[in-house]
Amino acid sequence: MTETTEEKNVELLESLSKGLALLRLFATGIPAITIQDVAAKLDVTRAAARRLLLTLQHHGYVAQHGRLFSVTPRVIELGYAYFASMDLPRLAAPAMRDLALEVSQTCSLGVLDGDSVTLIAREEPEMVLRLDLSVGRRLPAYAHSLGRPLLAALDSEQWNDYLQRVDLRRLSPYTTTSRTALESALKQIREDGYCVVLDEMTEGVGGISVPIRNHAGTVAASMNVSMVLGRRTRETIVRDYLPPLQAAVASVEKVLHAVRG
Repeated sequence: MTETTEEKNVELLESLSKGLALLRLFATGIPAITIQDVAAKLDVTRAAARRLLLTLQHHGYVAQHGRLFSVTPRVIELGYAYFASMDLPRLAAPAMRDLALEVSQTCSLGVLDGDSVTLIAREEPEMVLRLDLSVGRRLPAYAHSLGRPLLAALDSEQWNDYLQRVDLRRLSPYTTTSRTALESALKQIREDGYCVVLDEMTEGVGGISVPIRNHAGTVAASMNVSMVLGRRTRETIVRDYLPPLQAAVASVEKVLHAVRG
């Protein structure tokens, strides 16, 4: 004997159904939404809409900016196959592949995900020594070259919110844990247009990165070249890797703008 529709519905969690419906709202192309919008579109009370949004925010799937809530890249955990098919990793792949082959180092693409930077694409040349990081990995944004250009793009309110949430832990003897020092580093990134981080997340490992801007001029991601340092210095890294990295980012932005335009 099969269960009736009514019997099956008894087994459903209404709150989970509403949460999934809320995520589907973002899938329709809505970039940001208010509590009142959620209440109206899901036919729930404002209090219920607020609880749904705060629950998703607590788990990192939604970010709040004033009255507005927007989905975060952490939805990668809900469907990696779909996330991996999104435009940016696909459009960036050829330039990243060429860059990795040209400089014989790992090239990665990252987006800001709450307090972390999430790797959404990665290209590695044939090399003996590999850095053990995979797509989907979340890293502390303040200590990684992929994360700092994204932090540098935050406005003052977003930056203060970030500082209230994040624990600037010492990950190596060289990690920047001072707010003042980190703010100074971010200011330099905005002036230079690139970022170099050495030894801060893992001693002996470094990277150089450049932000990627979308068609609206907003920093949407960052691309980096990472390597085991050996005898490399900041100066030699900038000299050897910045020009090809900037060329790769320019190539990605050109394609991205054409597609979005």
